Amino acid sequence: MANTINFIACGIITFLLLISIALAGPHLLLPAIAMIVTILIGGVCIYVANGLLESRDVIEKEWEANNPE
Repeated sequence: MANTINFIACGIITFLLLISIALAGPHLLLPAIAMIVTILIGGVCIYVANGLLESRDVIEKEWEANNPE
């Protein structure tokens, strides 16, 4: 679920920044592109972190199943 929300949020913010480039003209081109790249890199980081947390949960469940207290 977090990945879906992440992709949707990144897409919406990127779209808003593209609209701001179109409305403001070339003066906003470099900062908006830098923000778009930053948002997309942040989205990839959140995607990777979510994958790590999900795999950690699976490993913990397997370990608890194999090592009952």
